Amino acid sequence: MNPPLRRIGALIPPGNVIVEREFARFAPPGVYVHYNRLYRPSVGIDKEGLLLMIKSAEQASKGLAQVSPEVILYACTSGSFLSGPGRENEIAEMIRGWTGVPSYTTSSAVIMGLTALGAKRVFMLTPYPDDIHAQEIEFLKFRGIAVAGHDTFRCADTVQIRDIPSERVAERVLEHRALASQCDAVFISCTNLLGMDQIAHLEQELKVPVTTSNHCTLWAALRHMNVPTAGLDMGRLFELPLNQKLHAA
Repeated sequence: MNPPLRRIGALIPPGNVIVEREFARFAPPGVYVHYNRLYRPSVGIDKEGLLLMIKSAEQASKGLAQVSPEVILYACTSGSFLSGPGRENEIAEMIRGWTGVPSYTTSSAVIMGLTALGAKRVFMLTPYPDDIHAQEIEFLKFRGIAVAGHDTFRCADTVQIRDIPSERVAERVLEHRALASQCDAVFISCTNLLGMDQIAHLEQELKVPVTTSNHCTLWAALRHMNVPTAGLDMGRLFELPLNQKLHAA
C-alpha cells in the first residue's frame, strides 16, 4: 500500500519561479507542494506593488485549499514584512480565517528559523533596492535580530532577481567572509533568489549556520507537519530536532 501523500499549499508572487524550483528539489519524499499565484500589476520591486498582492490572497488561498493541504504558505519575504513591524503574520492569520488551514508567511518562517538557530547577529544578503533592503534590516531588528553586516544586488525587478545564479549568491556572501563568519548565522533573503543548493557549501566555508527565505519557509511547513528533516543534507536548520523548543529571539 502506498503511504499517504503529505500536501503543502504555497501562494507565490506572479513572477516568482524559484519557489517551485527549490521546493520541488528539496522537499522530502512523499511531500508534495501545490501552488497558486497572487496578483500584482508589474514585476518592479516596490512596496505598493508587493503589498497589493494581499488583495488577491483570499481567492488564491480558497482555491488552493481545495487540494486539502496541511498548511498554506504565503511565500514572499518582502511582501510579508513590508506591512510594518510586528505585522508579518497578519496575512497568514487571514488565510487561516478564509480556509481553516494553518498558514505561515515567509517572514514569520525566517524569524522562526533564525530563532531556532539561536541567531541574534546575522549577515544578510538580499536582492532588493536600498529602501526595501533597509526595511528588512528594521524588521529583523524589531524581532530582536541585529544585522551586523549586509549587502544587496539592488535588483530593480523580479526578473533580474530570478536570473542570478546560486553560485553568484554564494560568491557575494563569501566576499564578506570575515564578517559573516563572526555572526551567529547568514541569512539570504527573497523567495525568488536561488540559494538552497549553496547552503552546505557556505556552512562549510563559514562555519556558521546559513539559511534562505525558501529554506526557512519549507522548514516551517515541515516542522508544522512533524515531518523529519534530519539527514536531508540541508544544513544545520534542518538537522534540529522536531521537538526543539524555540529560543526567544
